[in-house]
Amino acid sequence: MKSDPSYTKGTIASTTTRRPTDSTTISLASTNSISRGSGGNNTTNTGTSASYATSTNIWAKLLGGNESVWDGLDGRDDVYDDHNDHHDDLISTKSRYENEGICGTAPLKICLMGAWYETRHFFETLGKHPVIIVVSLAVFGLVCGLGMWAVESEREAFVKDRMDTAKFVARETAEYFANEFRRSMVPLYALREAIQYSKNFDALPSLIGNYPSNLQAENVAILGGDMTQRNITGVCDQPQVLADWKSMVTKISDEHDLNGLIFRYRLWPKNVACLEFKGGEAMMDSGMDASYSPHPFWSQVVIDIQVDRWNGLHVFGPFEAKLPSGVADVFCTHIPLWTSTTGENAFKDVVKVQGTDVQNVWGFTMLYLNWSAMKERSNMYERFENVNMEFELFREEEPRLGDVGPKGLPTKEMTKLAWSEQADKLNEGNSVEVKTESLHGIWINRVGVVGDNGWNPEWWPTAVASVVVASFILMVLTAMTMVKSYLHKDLVNRMLPKQAIRKLQRGQTVVEKYNIVTVFFADIVGYTGAAGSMRPAQVMKMLNELYTELDKLAEKHQVYKVETVGNQYMVVAGAPERVTGRVGAQRVALFALDAINFVSKYQTKEGDKILIRAGMASGPTVAGVVGQAMPRYCFFGETVDFASKMESTSKKMKIQVSEMTYRLLLDCVNLKFVMTKRMEGGIAGVEIKGKGHQLTFWIEKASPCEKCFELATGSFALVPCGHIMCADCNEKYKML
Repeated sequence: MKSDPSYTKGTIASTTTRRPTDSTTISLASTNSISRGSGGNNTTNTGTSASYATSTNIWAKLLGGNESVWDGLDGRDDVYDDHNDHHDDLISTKSRYENEGICGTAPLKICLMGAWYETRHFFETLGKHPVIIVVSLAVFGLVCGLGMWAVESEREAFVKDRMDTAKFVARETAEYFANEFRRSMVPLYALREAIQYSKNFDALPSLIGNYPSNLQAENVAILGGDMTQRNITGVCDQPQVLADWKSMVTKISDEHDLNGLIFRYRLWPKNVACLEFKGGEAMMDSGMDASYSPHPFWSQVVIDIQVDRWNGLHVFGPFEAKLPSGVADVFCTHIPLWTSTTGENAFKDVVKVQGTDVQNVWGFTMLYLNWSAMKERSNMYERFENVNMEFELFREEEPRLGDVGPKGLPTKEMTKLAWSEQADKLNEGNSVEVKTESLHGIWINRVGVVGDNGWNPEWWPTAVASVVVASFILMVLTAMTMVKSYLHKDLVNRMLPKQAIRKLQRGQTVVEKYNIVTVFFADIVGYTGAAGSMRPAQVMKMLNELYTELDKLAEKHQVYKVETVGNQYMVVAGAPERVTGRVGAQRVALFALDAINFVSKYQTKEGDKILIRAGMASGPTVAGVVGQAMPRYCFFGETVDFASKMESTSKKMKIQVSEMTYRLLLDCVNLKFVMTKRMEGGIAGVEIKGKGHQLTFWIEKASPCEKCFELATGSFALVPCGHIMCADCNEKYKML
């Protein structure tokens, strides 16, 4: 024989049984009120209520006598605590606090333990119902998506408005400077016209003469380079010349009312610095000859405006200059003057400009613009500060005047016209550029917002976080709501069949008739060990463990648990799920055998064991829900009453079945049941009040075939139940 080493063959010790006529028990089914007095002959089917008599079962031992053990425990706080089980102690203590309304004062350990149980139960429910997770995640995604869409829409609108504002302010500012710059250059055009048509200074070029006439010195060091100096004393310092120069410049300046933006004018006949006007006074200039000076800036100026015939005004800057008010950024602007191209001297006056002969050169005039004053009057810094933006105004192209300006400063730096404090942090991602044409070339105004958010609003990160948090909270609330709903639904489904729930929800009466069902009753009728000294909390725990395992067996064998009242357990097969009579009887019989087998091996931590008895009957029955308060799915009819009497007249650790159930089990196809006829005093059957003498049977065991009932070569012992299976059945059912 093949055997698992963990399998041990043994027999169940016989126990003393009592006849039904010697017992007084409690037996209550959900649909029957069965009152049994001494002799077991007082059975009444009331349908909805129950009356209790004293009993010799475990409850009777605890509650025996006129004064029950429960009465003796009244007024004592400690007897309900199971000090051997910390879990029960915590739960019972917590319940006592809650019942007394002082949960807030409960010990921290109890509160934490309660929170842990709730959390664990929550996630266990999520695991049982994945749809909760799916729906909760869908709610999170939907709410988060809608929230993000709303936030993103607001962000895009804000960014667009902010960028439009930046473009508007940038364009307005650039155009303002371009217009002001253009307006400030008008006096230079007026000065050119006045010089050419007034005739006041026509003699100056001939008096200065061509190089090297009146040469005073060469390679004289000045800022930014060297110069060639001509002696202009007696020419440019003539009182009449100075008076005419002052009168002309003052008149032009007053007419255009630039309010000090133009602070200096200079006149260069024959490209020699002859006259200047600053501080309201006219004076003789330095005598520098730009045509022959090696100075990089001034040599480039005359080449641009005379050799290369510069189109329009020749503007350079800004660069630093010392003014009476302090150091300021300035622009210098040059415009050429030409002699007449008509008459007998046309094209005869030739000047060598930096080595190149240029005809009809009279010279040039220029002015200096206070760029710092123009920026200050524009209030540009305040305007950008008011819209919380940074800016940078610069020229698009590099200056053409070599590497240095008139004061020797690098010309590359002169492309920047104006900027805010944090303009260096502007880049393509956080700024926009607006181009504007000016007399100084193409001006670009770059405007943007610096900082971590760039164009985005300051509230954007907070809004995104709020949407995510709110979505998560709604997800959790949805999950909690669904968990509560599913817990309620699961609880109702465990209490009532689904078809009954649907009818109750529609307000219909739940009444169903079943042609044949098999009803099972079991009752605790005895115990061994120290169960009589167990505390009530220990008894309740023991019963909970026992009935929980029986519930698992009921689910395993697909039978419907009707109820548990006191220490009585009732199941049916064939209702509410309709099956054939044989299938229903087989399911209940297998459940009963497993229940007896489990109880025979069950014991508490203290080593206590309990004893049960069971009964089964088959036949027609009616089921339904009676009343509205605490609805229960109840079974009515003779079959229920008969099954209860099968249990009450049974014996300890025995399963008594009616004759109809016996015949149904004999007809089972897949299983063979070993059943023996009940004999009392040599007479088959048992006397049942209201039924008379009835033929009943004991179910002993079941196996797939008759060979499985006995040990034989090749048999298999199943672990842990200990059942025997023949080689053929083991081969057939081993995968099951």
